[in-house]
Amino acid sequence: MAIHLRENQYQGVNAHLCSYLQQHNDWSMFHSNHIVDIQQALQVVLPPESGYFVVSERSIQLVRDDLITGRADVSRHMPDVGVYKSHDFPTGISSTQAVAPGAVVPITDTLNEPEHVVGVAIYQANDESPLGKLVTRIELLSPANKPPGSHYRQYLAKRDETLYAGINLVEIDYLHERRSPLAFLPDYSRHEPKSYPYVILVSVPYPSLAEGSTRIYGFRVDDPIPAIEIPLVGNDSVTLDLGAVYNHTFFSNPTYGLRLVDYEHLPEGFEMYDAEDQQRIRARMAGV
Repeated sequence: MAIHLRENQYQGVNAHLCSYLQQHNDWSMFHSNHIVDIQQALQVVLPPESGYFVVSERSIQLVRDDLITGRADVSRHMPDVGVYKSHDFPTGISSTQAVAPGAVVPITDTLNEPEHVVGVAIYQANDESPLGKLVTRIELLSPANKPPGSHYRQYLAKRDETLYAGINLVEIDYLHERRSPLAFLPDYSRHEPKSYPYVILVSVPYPSLAEGSTRIYGFRVDDPIPAIEIPLVGNDSVTLDLGAVYNHTFFSNPTYGLRLVDYEHLPEGFEMYDAEDQQRIRARMAGV
């Protein structure tokens, strides 16, 4: 008999739902819902008087080489979630409740080799926007952004462009079936040692790109999704409880728990998980 429950039964990412969405090429449905919830959660922790504003827009960048001029024509859209700051407000937002990252590496270690970004212009964020200066990008990775996705190289170009421009970047990756677009991370899809099915990267090019760092949060099936520190201007930051946001997305869309997730059966693509996570899935199903 099928077992459907509206509330997320995992402590973190729901392995059953995540596998279903990847196996059926239906990630865009969850992506759209989750991005809206992330935006709304940030609006709560970033009150208007702080001077920070949250904007949710399309996250697509198209790159086309101009064979006549030899220059790259970059058609740039905004990030999944962008945090802006008005110059009329002082700084002072801070947070001390975020989970410590599993590792911290120099931000330059996460940049790509030049051949990945040939023909892509790197530019500084413009202060002339009515919203102010773009200070932080938050990206929820899609299959198209991960190898061998169609936007893989465009994503790498956009990523480097963001960091070179001095903009903070938060990357959320719940897609365990494809390797990360960043080559320095161990590949979970091949069950490499020290790899994780879910990874969050927080890159802060402050006080400069050379001195900046990338905080790495890797976690397994049924691990709680960490609350992370969202960097803002300078030493400003605020905590985002991604676990609470994820559970809200899951519960707010009854189709997930009441139709797509069946705890009576193993997730589709069960073999894509490594032995430890397979054991965790079985234990969670037994607990349900």
